[in-house]
Amino acid sequence: MKNAFLTLITVLLIDLCAVAQINWKPTKATVTFSIRNAGLTVTGTFGGFSGDLIFDPAMPGKTQLSASVETGTLETGIGLRNNHLKKKEYFDAATYPRISLRSTRIERQENDAYTGTFELTIKNTTRAVTIPLTIVQKGMTATFSGQFTLNRLDYKVGKSGLLMGNEVTVQVVVQTQQVTTPVTKR
Repeated sequence: MKNAFLTLITVLLIDLCAVAQINWKPTKATVTFSIRNAGLTVTGTFGGFSGDLIFDPAMPGKTQLSASVETGTLETGIGLRNNHLKKKEYFDAATYPRISLRSTRIERQENDAYTGTFELTIKNTTRAVTIPLTIVQKGMTATFSGQFTLNRLDYKVGKSGLLMGNEVTVQVVVQTQQVTTPVTKR
């Protein structure tokens, strides 16, 4: 009887620590990038977006955002350039089919503005990146957007050269629909 009572108390305490978080299903996503090459700005996109987005504006510290894109979907508008960038020297799409991003910390700044710390993995290299985010919720929908700059050489994408810049600007916009409210632990 005493063990059953202790078990009941433990279960109740665990339940009191449970917090509902909102799960958002991506309905549309765009991932674009730009880089200077031969004095011009080259833009491109990645497709094959997949993401798990758990976010409640009342508890930004409990947010869990993870997403990835398919490396082989790289598109710059020129087929020869696309194929070149998918080769081993650049993205090595055959060996590393996905680029991934996973949040480690989200902090509210003001209104719909947040700052996120993420682990970005390209090829076999993972580095921390800080991304200013905007998360706008309207009823059962929300739009997550952010833009950041990275150094492609940090991820072993190509080599240093005179023609191609090292800084790449990446923009991510994800439109979502609320699907469930899973329970997570505080």
